[in-house]
Amino acid sequence: MKRLLFFFLLLALVVGACVAPAPPQAASAGGDSAASAPDDLLAEIMDRGTIRISSDPNYEPQSFLDESGNLQGFDVDVAQEIAKRLGVEVEFVTPDWDLITAGNWGDQWDISVGSMTITIARQEVLDFASPPYYYTPAQFAAADGSGVEMLQDLNGKTICVGVSTTYESWLMGDLEGLGLPASSLYAEAPTDISVMPLQSDNECSQQIQAGRHEFQAFLTSNTVVEAALAKGVPIHRVGSPVFSENLAVAFDKNATKDNTRLVEKVGEIIAALHADGTLRSLSMKWFGEDLTTDPTQ
Repeated sequence: MKRLLFFFLLLALVVGACVAPAPPQAASAGGDSAASAPDDLLAEIMDRGTIRISSDPNYEPQSFLDESGNLQGFDVDVAQEIAKRLGVEVEFVTPDWDLITAGNWGDQWDISVGSMTITIARQEVLDFASPPYYYTPAQFAAADGSGVEMLQDLNGKTICVGVSTTYESWLMGDLEGLGLPASSLYAEAPTDISVMPLQSDNECSQQIQAGRHEFQAFLTSNTVVEAALAKGVPIHRVGSPVFSENLAVAFDKNATKDNTRLVEKVGEIIAALHADGTLRSLSMKWFGEDLTTDPTQ
């Protein structure tokens, strides 16, 4: 009986020694597994294999639809680089700009790569990746024959802007909401003006091109003015740039899942895109100049 008991104990030891330990779970971006972070937005993105990115379909050369209906532009290329370096596919969505800046996206998209300026007001509802991915000057342009040639000629005029843009805030005198450093402000807003907001500031130049505008001038990014001039839109620049914008990737603070790791990860990717020259190359490709260095530094 003792020999039989000894035999079964020895057999149990041998079987136990042959059982291999369970392999560790594969980690997602950032070092944690998706299973261990059920409320983490980055983990969800890595698990689904796609990142949903909002951009503007009518903001050439930053983002626009080509003849085949595909999104093209600087912001689109930056978004694709972010997805590539995360190791996921990109899915673009094109909500209205005022919906993006308002926050509370309802988890319909994960991030915005849409040339959004970091402002005090927006930081109440949105998080921003650091550092910004590029910088642009805000530039006035006027319709040819409007009689507007210099900045002082804008006083008392009707000026077109995109709704919920920094250009609208600046014209309305909301410097506190903008929160731009003094070194980024180059001029004071014109006086006694009427502001005409459209869905996109690019629509201002498009209305001039169509010959059906009810304003004398518009304010937008200098890159948009350049693109309009290249297309032969009958406009001209008015004065020098009036302020500089620091443009960054945005995230909804009210997303259902925690975006902390996603904000950090995208910030690391943007820093790498600066360091390896990718952002500079994309800027040269779409703008013909390097807009990736901070003009205030």
